[in-house]
Amino acid sequence: MIKSKYLVMSSFYFKFDKNLSKIIEINKLFKNQNILDLSRFDKLKIIEKSVFSIDYDLNFIYLPKNIEIIDNFAFYKNQIQILDLSNCINLNIISKCAFEYNQIKQLKLPKNIELIEYHAFENNQIKSLDLSNCINLNIIKSWAFESNKIKQLKLPKNIEEIKYSSFEDNQIESLDLSNYTKLKRIRDNAFAENPLNEIKILDNINVDYYNYIDYKDDLWNKFAKYYNDNNKKEGDYKLENNQWQWYPL
Repeated sequence: MIKSKYLVMSSFYFKFDKNLSKIIEINKLFKNQNILDLSRFDKLKIIEKSVFSIDYDLNFIYLPKNIEIIDNFAFYKNQIQILDLSNCINLNIISKCAFEYNQIKQLKLPKNIELIEYHAFENNQIKSLDLSNCINLNIIKSWAFESNKIKQLKLPKNIEEIKYSSFEDNQIESLDLSNYTKLKRIRDNAFAENPLNEIKILDNINVDYYNYIDYKDDLWNKFAKYYNDNNKKEGDYKLENNQWQWYPL
């Protein structure tokens, strides 16, 4: 894709501080644009809180390679469809609700990302999510990828904890957790409301589950209870006649 003409017009749409390290004002005319190109501003380290949220209809964004933080609600409620941050080699924090309520179908993240906060990518259209290159990402925060369309999922190899509802309301049928030797805890409803039929998992992982009636028939919640009742046994768990059954890996 050819980058936008707005690359050379950024100084018209945005007012920066004297070091070109912070956007301090946005021209009202930018609200008519759907492409954001800040790629040449290498001194820009943070996209500030809510700076491009709600009032904009961005489809594509290009960020500088030295960006370190995308702050809370930075791109909340836009129309972003393809998000490639793989060139942002210093990006380590994507904050709360940063990309919530967009239309993201394809997502690429840089390997040095350390933190994806609550609701960061909730309510998008991601179908395939590959986080295997994110070697510093140890925790997936609550609701981070809730309400997408994820069917294929690869987690970071060093993942230690998956928080509440991180992947709730997706399209995951087969979930393979058998390669994540550092995974120690999966919180309530982490994979609730998915059409699960097979889960491969290692032993002695703390898998939380709800006893509330609203979740008693949820496939993930039924698995979590069965896994605990089965002494947290390593295995290939398969759904048969709406009941989970254990098989050896």
